[in-house]
Amino acid sequence: MKVKKKIMFFVALMCLFYCVSLMQSTYAKYVTTADTNADFTIARWNILVNDQDIKENSNFTNLIVPTFEGTTNIKEDVIAPTSEGYFDIVIDGSDTDVSYTYTLTIDYAASNDVDDLIITKYTIGEVNYSYTIGNSISDDVLLNAEDKVTSIRFYVKWNDDPVTQTMDNGADTSVTANGNAAFAVNLNVVQKR
Repeated sequence: MKVKKKIMFFVALMCLFYCVSLMQSTYAKYVTTADTNADFTIARWNILVNDQDIKENSNFTNLIVPTFEGTTNIKEDVIAPTSEGYFDIVIDGSDTDVSYTYTLTIDYAASNDVDDLIITKYTIGEVNYSYTIGNSISDDVLLNAEDKVTSIRFYVKWNDDPVTQTMDNGADTSVTANGNAAFAVNLNVVQKR
């Protein structure tokens, strides 16, 4: 009798394992898993200054080309006492997916020898502004702006007015021998938060 109970117990145990395996495969039909990646698009940060990508090269010295129209007494594209000209800074954020703030500052370059070199004004679009050497020009360019290109034109002059000049004719003549006329331009572009 004991053997019969053991056999019955063994058969019952086998039936239980069989039922559990049937239920497991039945439930398995309703269980699914999925693996995927969460891909994000990274915002573009592609700002050009005078057609040069600032990520690739932050020195755009060679891209600032002053223009001097000249007169009947002064050759074109040179600076001399009383000559006037301009140079442009073009900030192009058309391929940028974020809002940003630019800050532009112009000061005398360390190599500048012409104390009477002045900026008479600057323009953005058709609007004229006065400018004092060392002051900053700052503005926000928003993500949804229709036009993300800012053109700033600076008008420069060799001041030769006896009332406001700091160099006399002798100093003017001396600096033309081997002097340098230059501005230091600093542009800082930061993403708005």
